[in-house]
Amino acid sequence: MPPIGRRPGKTDTREALLATARHRFAEAGYDKTTVREIAAASGVDPALIRHYFGSKADLFRATMGWPFEPAEIAARITDGDPSGTGERLTRVFFEAWDRPESRAPLLAILRGAATHEESADLVRQFIQGQVYDQIAAGLPGSDAELRTDLAMAQLLGIAYLRYILRVEPIASEQLDELIARVAPVIKTHLEHPIPHYG
Repeated sequence: MPPIGRRPGKTDTREALLATARHRFAEAGYDKTTVREIAAASGVDPALIRHYFGSKADLFRATMGWPFEPAEIAARITDGDPSGTGERLTRVFFEAWDRPESRAPLLAILRGAATHEESADLVRQFIQGQVYDQIAAGLPGSDAELRTDLAMAQLLGIAYLRYILRVEPIASEQLDELIARVAPVIKTHLEHPIPHYG
């Protein structure tokens, strides 16, 4: 007698690979996880992962549902005059949140990271390894990573008020006006090393 129920299809295989990859990345970290390990844990050939996702970086991005290519975003922020990095970061950040097609996955990622430790680990690895490092590398001073964190904390706080809590009047502020107000603060975080006391 044939088995009852739907036979596993491509969607099931893809979702199973994503679940395994999500667990492996969270457990061992991006750098220490290989496509071969994920394939072995899933009981498939590594070529199948390349077929569905392409590179390891693409697989990692897919485990999170990240709505854009991190290398492209990092390049948009860092390419050009270093004095414009703060404004470019502010514009790229808010333009991503303002588009409905990228806002929904960003909201899901943020909410997942706030309530699920494995998701938080993935988000942390992703933003630090794929975006933050590239921004910090072009900044002066030994505290560039901390200043990048402070800039991103400022942007995320505003995004939380604007797109999640929808606090007025920030929720309905025109995008260009918002960027014009926030960019100088982000520029200050990024360009001015923090003095050390004591």
